[in-house]
Amino acid sequence: MRSVEIRPGLDIAPLPQQRMVPKLMAVSAVLVLPLPQLEARIEEELHNNPALEREEVLCPRCGAEMTGGLCGNCGHVPGEPLLEDSFTAPRGNPDEDFDPLSHVGAEVSLQEFLLLQLAAQDLKGRRRQLAEYLVGCVDHRGYLTCDLHEAASRFRLSVRVAEEVLAVVQGFEPVGVAARTVEECLLLQLRALEPSPHNLLAQRLITEGLLGGLARGEYAKVGQRLGTSAQEVREVHQYIRRNLYPYPADRYEAERQGGGRLKPQEVPRPDAVIVRTPRGYAVEVMGSPTMGLRVNELYRELYLRARRFPQEFAPNAAQHIHDYVTRAKLFIETVKRRNWTLKAILEAIVEVQREFLEFGPSHLKPLTMATVAARVGVSESTVSRALDGKYVLLPNGRVVSCEVFFDASLPVKERIRQLVQEEDPDAPLTDREIAQRLRREGMPIARRTAAKYREEVGIPPSSVRRLRRDLAEGGRPALRGLA
Repeated sequence: MRSVEIRPGLDIAPLPQQRMVPKLMAVSAVLVLPLPQLEARIEEELHNNPALEREEVLCPRCGAEMTGGLCGNCGHVPGEPLLEDSFTAPRGNPDEDFDPLSHVGAEVSLQEFLLLQLAAQDLKGRRRQLAEYLVGCVDHRGYLTCDLHEAASRFRLSVRVAEEVLAVVQGFEPVGVAARTVEECLLLQLRALEPSPHNLLAQRLITEGLLGGLARGEYAKVGQRLGTSAQEVREVHQYIRRNLYPYPADRYEAERQGGGRLKPQEVPRPDAVIVRTPRGYAVEVMGSPTMGLRVNELYRELYLRARRFPQEFAPNAAQHIHDYVTRAKLFIETVKRRNWTLKAILEAIVEVQREFLEFGPSHLKPLTMATVAARVGVSESTVSRALDGKYVLLPNGRVVSCEVFFDASLPVKERIRQLVQEEDPDAPLTDREIAQRLRREGMPIARRTAAKYREEVGIPPSSVRRLRRDLAEGGRPALRGLA
């Protein structure tokens, strides 16, 4: 038997090391980027790499650049209604508690604002009385609700004079106020803007009754009626979306409170949208699959020719072409991998949380990132990086953080909201009572946890809810307590 001699020594031997290749590093860096940061990174790469370009497609709803099959600005999906949906008044949440204290010391209302402007007008006698009456007939949207013929008869004025008085009121701020129809409201705003080809065409489109066709996206048909191209009609639609608004009162209230007009960029921009389909739910990633990125055609041809006929190129030129084209291909691939990974992860989440999407927060199922990772076939850290800081648009129109799918407290919060809604107004539930009821329903939580969840869903303490009820009933008990 052969013996083996072992001698001590100091030898240096290479050890196996885990090294991340540049492609994986690039994918990992892009994977964590939410949509706004991803677009900023794309713009940076487009600026630095002449071999990379982006095909621009404009959204027919908001005029922003469409990337892939969705608009990254307003979330428009091709084929869905345009004008009707976009002209929904931004009203408050009807489920929120009415707070009378929020109206103490309120600023000038819309009617008061109109009357202040009326005071500066040279109207006398019955004309001024009619103008004041018309201001009183402006509803919560900013539209005129009375019949002008009846108003003229009421103040013993001709219809022609009543039209002149109405024109004075319609000249007040906010522009479009006291309009009788949406069409009239839009026309008033168009006439107040600087004249332009798009402005004049928009006025003609409205006066000829083609607004409905525009809302349905029938650009070719509308263009044929107007004697212009479908692209021109599409641009007019974008002009209307950018410059007009349908509810003057809501615009006034928003500006009075310092917020201005609510714009899409003030809402978290979703990285993906969950769409209801006949077969269930589908996931669409904003900008899927490559955000419209592609290799510049000239650089592509030069790259191929440099490989076939290298003698035709100077060494520096050939290397320049090779480096930039390779860099462009790698960047496009990283964006594609990012969007594919996000889509696969969200599809796995949707498969588990179908009841949540269908019936609401109380049906959210317990879910961990490890479970999603196992379904997709990636690591848990990949799921965490892919969803970090990302938002998704739900079928009900809400934009939520992707974290909501893993929030085990959501069903408890929803139940707390329901308990408060169903409570006796004369005896609001305390945090201890809420915790006791939840414990009886199989949701054991402490009083502090109940208070924390109540605050997170925006519900005030029982003492404040009782005070609000007293104020709503006339304020007598509350005033006695404050005296």
